[in-house]
Amino acid sequence: MKYLVLFIIYIGGLVISSLGLALIIRSGLGVGPGDSIAVGLSMHLPVTVGSVMIAAFIVLLLVNAKLESKRPKFESLIPIIIRGRTVDIFLYGLLANAEYDVWWSQWGIFTLGLLATAIGISVYLRTPFPRIPLDHFMMIMNEKTKQSKSFIRILSESAMALIGFLLGAPVGFGTLIVAILLGPLIQTTFRWARPIAMLWTEPRKKLKQKA
Repeated sequence: MKYLVLFIIYIGGLVISSLGLALIIRSGLGVGPGDSIAVGLSMHLPVTVGSVMIAAFIVLLLVNAKLESKRPKFESLIPIIIRGRTVDIFLYGLLANAEYDVWWSQWGIFTLGLLATAIGISVYLRTPFPRIPLDHFMMIMNEKTKQSKSFIRILSESAMALIGFLLGAPVGFGTLIVAILLGPLIQTTFRWARPIAMLWTEPRKKLKQKA
């Protein structure tokens, strides 16, 4: 039952983060740095943003395995498919006809999307289930470089934003804000989400104490 609850929390975090990414894209203020590559490629290829994400994440899955000198974490296909499909559901379904032409509505949706993305990522990262390769890459670089999660996020997303811009994606002022603020927001909300980790780490500590 405990792991069923954690899995529901895990799915919820993934869906919330996907909603956040879709809201940022629909705000019209500039796509997120990581999403800019997917959006840019979808503009040149007859595929959806979510489909490009799935393909890119699979490639990154192999890169992570090389960095860690371990077998590819094929169980990460679970969050990869959930992220790609839910982003498409929001972009081409629930938010397909959403229009935000007034500046305050654009910034309101953008802010909501930024917060939802950070909260969703932090929530699902606090569970013991597979991570999306991009988030796992951040964790790997965090451990290897001993730099904070926010610094690694800012550096990597700035590089992705540049690639997205070269692909013709709508990289704007909002993209810069996401690159600068998403890392620190994840760092903060990751601490707030610590009680989720206690659901599965605390029993292990008790077992070790008894042993």
